[in-house]
Amino acid sequence: MICQRIDEHGGWLPFDQFMRLALYAPGAGYYESEHVFGEKGDFVTAADMGPWLGLGFADLVAWAWHELGSPEHWCLLEQGGGSGRLLAQLVRHLSALPIPMPKIICIETSQRMQLAQQSTLDQAGIQLDIFASWDALHEQAASVLNSPDGSRMPVVMLSNELPDAFPVRCFVKHGAELFERGVTYHDEVFGWADAASPIAAGTLPIEQARIDAWPDGYISEWNPNLDAWQKDIAACIERCFILTVDYGYTQQEYYRQNRQEGTLMGHWHHEVIHDVLSQMWHHAGSMDITAHIDFTALAKAGLMRDIQTLTFTTQGAWLAQSPSVQQQVQQCAQHPSVDSMRDMAFAKQLLMPFGMGETFKLMVQSRGLDKRLSPPYLQAFDHLVKLAL
Repeated sequence: MICQRIDEHGGWLPFDQFMRLALYAPGAGYYESEHVFGEKGDFVTAADMGPWLGLGFADLVAWAWHELGSPEHWCLLEQGGGSGRLLAQLVRHLSALPIPMPKIICIETSQRMQLAQQSTLDQAGIQLDIFASWDALHEQAASVLNSPDGSRMPVVMLSNELPDAFPVRCFVKHGAELFERGVTYHDEVFGWADAASPIAAGTLPIEQARIDAWPDGYISEWNPNLDAWQKDIAACIERCFILTVDYGYTQQEYYRQNRQEGTLMGHWHHEVIHDVLSQMWHHAGSMDITAHIDFTALAKAGLMRDIQTLTFTTQGAWLAQSPSVQQQVQQCAQHPSVDSMRDMAFAKQLLMPFGMGETFKLMVQSRGLDKRLSPPYLQAFDHLVKLAL
């Protein structure tokens, strides 16, 4: 399929189209494979590492619900939920709070992941509606997102490690100009090739002064789908909070001069593959492809759609300050067991800078709300100013 698409494009295919096929081709892409997450897959997400992420999200969702005016009818929406385990954990934690249960919606492109989410949530006794895309949800928004009185329900949306799987476009700097990098193939090997013409000035969502400072041969990527994502959200939801957790950097850190090979990578049986194309001929459709998130670009894309960024902090700071996480840590300390020791080991990986605590970030956004305050317990740890908006 990929080779046919390359041939149809004259022997050169932009990397984002290659990545989209490798990850999402119906019946053949990576996210249609049997084992993706967990020990038997290629990587483990935070949702598989004890109760911590579910507890952290529960505190955020409870805060967001209160800030929305404590509505009786509201919607909890997750996009890219993988196995559905995180959502099941979150709903279980919410059920213990004095909050009316929300209508639950999932957006999931992969048919296999849709089945996994449905199975997980069915076992937990949770009813939900699953849509394959924002367009599909938009078509039924009136019947799905409206409350009994006909008004549009407020929404709390969350995602964990979602935008890092959005297809990216790649570039290289030659002299003073940038050229897009695409994919070719020859003798059963995929390879990189530069476009014949340079990228037009202003195409990349990156400051020109930063581009000018890069050395010759500088390689990286940008993610045009961040803007499309924020556009889809704004077209479908009127009043909402958006909770995004993923690995990434501010633009200043992402495109620093000495990061000369970008962040594009693959995952294969828990091994990081730095040269994605070197392994892809034999592993297309069975190897993950990902890139870190430029959170500055994401925040700016949101501003273009009247989506405000309220909070930007590290995963470690967020979880360490989360009241429910702190309470669970105390319980583990007071009642030591094999399970509690395992969960505490996971907590260290999620919170500490040498694990996932520093590279992973939390971004909180809102739309259609006058309030622009971050959760009180995170205000002292907010790094919003570093996004340079």
